[in-house]
Amino acid sequence: MPELVTLGETCVVLVAKSGGRLRYCAEFERRPGGAESTVAAGVAKLGHSASWISRLGDDEFGHYVLSVMRAEGVDVSHVRLVGDSPTGVFFRENRPLGRSAVYYYRKDSAFSGMSPDDVAEDAIASARMLHLTGITPGLSPSCRAAVERAIDIAVAKGVTIVFDPNYRAKVWPPEEARPCLEAMMRRADHVLAGREDMIKLTGVAKDKDILRYLHGLGLSHVVLKTGVDGAVLSTPDGAEAIPGYPLAKPVDRFGAGDSFAAGYIAGLLEDRSLRDAVALGNAVAGWSVRLPGNIEALPNKADLDEMLSTNMFVMR
Repeated sequence: MPELVTLGETCVVLVAKSGGRLRYCAEFERRPGGAESTVAAGVAKLGHSASWISRLGDDEFGHYVLSVMRAEGVDVSHVRLVGDSPTGVFFRENRPLGRSAVYYYRKDSAFSGMSPDDVAEDAIASARMLHLTGITPGLSPSCRAAVERAIDIAVAKGVTIVFDPNYRAKVWPPEEARPCLEAMMRRADHVLAGREDMIKLTGVAKDKDILRYLHGLGLSHVVLKTGVDGAVLSTPDGAEAIPGYPLAKPVDRFGAGDSFAAGYIAGLLEDRSLRDAVALGNAVAGWSVRLPGNIEALPNKADLDEMLSTNMFVMR
């Protein structure tokens, strides 16, 4: 059975090929876009087994996403194709200075009907780890119930839970999201929180105050992702800033936090120390921003070895 199981929606992302407001963009690139599926693909590329639980429309976009995930070596046996709802779609707009705006068209998507009945109990119970994000519970009440069911199974079977709050303000407002995500974080073994997400969710801006807030929920192992700076590992033994791999002009920062999660989880699966798992997460994220896309930009072990040896050259 797969070492990692994750659950969440993957949409088709249409990325503007030119800069500026979306109204002026005539050409788009099609890519898969989903936090959980990116993590599953990243873990698989690093040599571990991963399974993804989801729902897709039984349409061309749904079959596209399914074929991508299958090609990446992810187990898709628990992905359901439904004929009465479409696969979710969103558009990415490229703004000056690397900023990107996202426009969702995922209301009433196939995944929004995800329910506890869609949660593969056997897959979770036999896995070593369960990865979840705070995106899924914000999509619908039934999605929230599905995540709660997955957590219940993992807790009952002693499966390690890795939770990324991954707050999306365009999905649900902070006053609704915060109590739900706090309850889920309290049940997780590892919380991977992004600095920008936590500022939007809580209004707390300083790293030390964000960590104090998270530990105040009763969390023992917290990782605060701090963008180009890397990440801060905070445990009862103290906090340590672990540097990342900054790039002067990143090609695409979209999905970097999910790339980090893939590396961190791979480190845990390899029984590395928490510090080494964070360092591996930083390395995976550092590689991913050098290329366009999220799943497409994920490294394998050879890629990481090349980057870490600083032997970045063109193969001829």
